[in-house]
Amino acid sequence: MVAIVVVVAVIVVVAGVIVYLNSQHLLPGQSKGTAGCSKSTSISVWQDFSSTEFPAFTKAVSEYEAANPGQSVTWTNETTPSPSNYVAAALACQAPDILIGASDFAGGLYFDGFLANLSHYLPSSAFAPFISSAISDVTQNGAIFGFPLNVNGVAMIYNKELVKTPPNNTTQMISLAKNITVISSGKFQIAGLIYGVDSDGGYRYPAWQAGFGGRLFNPNGTPDLATEPSYQALQFLDNFSTVYKIEPPDVTAETTYEDLFAQGTVGMIFDGPWDIDMYVNALGAANVGVAPMPIVSQTGLHPLPLWGSIGAYVSLPNASGAGSVLFNESLKFAQFLASPEVEGELFNSSGDIPSITTTFKYVQSLDIPFENGFLDQFFNYSQPFPNTPQMTYFWDPWATEISDYVAGSINAAAAMQGIQSQMISEMQQNHIPPY
Repeated sequence: MVAIVVVVAVIVVVAGVIVYLNSQHLLPGQSKGTAGCSKSTSISVWQDFSSTEFPAFTKAVSEYEAANPGQSVTWTNETTPSPSNYVAAALACQAPDILIGASDFAGGLYFDGFLANLSHYLPSSAFAPFISSAISDVTQNGAIFGFPLNVNGVAMIYNKELVKTPPNNTTQMISLAKNITVISSGKFQIAGLIYGVDSDGGYRYPAWQAGFGGRLFNPNGTPDLATEPSYQALQFLDNFSTVYKIEPPDVTAETTYEDLFAQGTVGMIFDGPWDIDMYVNALGAANVGVAPMPIVSQTGLHPLPLWGSIGAYVSLPNASGAGSVLFNESLKFAQFLASPEVEGELFNSSGDIPSITTTFKYVQSLDIPFENGFLDQFFNYSQPFPNTPQMTYFWDPWATEISDYVAGSINAAAAMQGIQSQMISEMQQNHIPPY
């Protein structure tokens, strides 16, 4: 088994992370905590790191506490992107001091006034080390509301023992998947491909929607899902199991296709760099390939997966109950999480691609084939992850409608129309632009 071992060339001293604070931006009366709220002195974090990313996070916590005596960090595993738990906690002044998650989840919370505009507390030089696209992913209307910890998205990952050359288009992909699929006594021994349309909450769907010529939103922010390209994309993905018989039916959990691919019984999946180290350790680096998702043969268009960052975001004191000292310490720890040292550890432990320019260029210089596949996908064939409040209203309707679709109770058109109707209704109720 081969693991990625990298010593990042650019290292910062933990105790030397400098945070420039401007206390005039704290809300009045918050120097000793928000009225009506009680708060511990420990920096609280909600995080949803993968199993391969988590060791880098806990190492960062230990190093930060060692370099900053008297400061402590506690964390809770909190799945995102559902905002309901955070909002409920924030309204009770019990939100975490730091939230780690996707930019769309955080973008909605920033829009609602729960997260800090870091541009108010830090000079522009604090954000200069990051690649511009990563900073753009945590910027809304000119305000930077988070520190990007990586750059990510999905690409096609393939087992080189089963797939010698990655397909260029979907016709080749399906033909190849059929040729390597083995079914015995009604059970899949080898699956040519696993997608699992009901397994990831809709995160990978926008790539294929774009490949069929569709989009998530109109320029004014209204959902644009009730369209023929959207129907075609969903039906295409469902056909993998129902028509082409190249994937097992009823794959409803990401862990299912992750485990099967790691066992060497799947030819192709669509996953991100956060899992690549798991596959490399299981199959060997020489047997794991990454390539851009194949062109949709019907349209000639590239699938465009959502490209974005997992970021570290700081709650405003009126959401977390923090006093000015704890708030400032939280800013400092959030900035440390996005340091070259920690981003290098995330790359070492999981294959996460750094968002800091120097560390990113160092990873590029290593010329690791499967990492190059991700870079090709992200920087040539992707779409920005919408970090707008509108995007937060996509996930729950998707889960409801796609479950019904997979169960066979509605067709693709009805599913996408249902998602759009629910999104519009919820956006109207919450006065989300343009409603």
